[in-house]
Amino acid sequence: MTSPKVLIIGGGLGGLTLAQSLRYHGIDYELFERDEGPQARVQGWAVALQCPSACLWGSQSRTLQVDIYDAYTGESIMASRGIYYSPGTFIRVNRAKYRQYLLIGLDVQWGHRFSHHEVTESGGVKAFFEDGSTAVGDILVGADGLRSRARCAIVRDTMYQPNPPVLNTVPTGIIIGEVTLNREQCERQAKLGRAFHACIGKDVYLFTGLKSYSSDLSEGYFYWLFFFAEAQPTESWINTASKAELLSFVKGKVQGIYPALREIVDLQKVEEMGEPFVLYDRVPEMCPAGPVTLIGDATHPMTPLRGEGANNAMRDSVELGQKLSEAIQLGTSLADALRAYEAAMIPRATQSVLLSRQIALNLER
Repeated sequence: MTSPKVLIIGGGLGGLTLAQSLRYHGIDYELFERDEGPQARVQGWAVALQCPSACLWGSQSRTLQVDIYDAYTGESIMASRGIYYSPGTFIRVNRAKYRQYLLIGLDVQWGHRFSHHEVTESGGVKAFFEDGSTAVGDILVGADGLRSRARCAIVRDTMYQPNPPVLNTVPTGIIIGEVTLNREQCERQAKLGRAFHACIGKDVYLFTGLKSYSSDLSEGYFYWLFFFAEAQPTESWINTASKAELLSFVKGKVQGIYPALREIVDLQKVEEMGEPFVLYDRVPEMCPAGPVTLIGDATHPMTPLRGEGANNAMRDSVELGQKLSEAIQLGTSLADALRAYEAAMIPRATQSVLLSRQIALNLER
């Protein structure tokens, strides 16, 4: 079988990992991203890569296990890098820098906002974009995140006619802050957790994570997330509250916890508070028969409370690449390879969605 062309809609971690997986297997692809460029918007804070040797492919994973040293002193340092733990655990990396890593060697079609697709008479697929451009391939993969247009286009007419699939609203509120710390303050945070730490108690779920260090290690950039039970998050007071009100609420909730654990909130500046957002999730389903499928948040968005969203997206991508490679080598149906990928992905991702949801539901207790 000749190599098919895969059209990837979305250039997040999942879409980029899929492109790298296809590239590794020698499979042709085109990658389309709605953003105008790689720096068009903020890419989040950090991501924990769980079992990297299983999530990545071949020798690629070894490049993540190299210690970083000061070229002049020979001392081991950490600057905008994750901490590598023993094999079989995880590493934590700056999300934006990891995305830059995944972009290496890839050709991305920036500024392409997906509109819809059609299955061609030959059994392939034609993708249409808002700027009037089109692309033709053998397979279309939706990797365009929570608000996936590809998901709506793929499953609406067959399973949810005439409306797009509904996301589940998780009854949880989130308040976010970002803080710049000096060296001494960073050292105190490092004693609590080199990459992140969490404080869990009655009415308190505070997660604090390292985003990056300055190049001279004089400053560290941290973020924190405060989760709390909220029956109607889409109608919550936090959506209209001022930044000062949001910070005051969190300070009131954490005032009784161990001082070292709440220091990150005590140091928060009002003007550097983030925007609250609503959590959604979705249990994945099989896509209709044909040359289309979904990966990552496009098919199984989940809460961040177990840190498994990005890992599932990247695992989707690696496993999909493997299934397509096997089909090409054996000369079997590409559509069957897509369904085989989904059959393996759905129970794994469903477990992650439901376990992550349960942690959010436990906040009500």
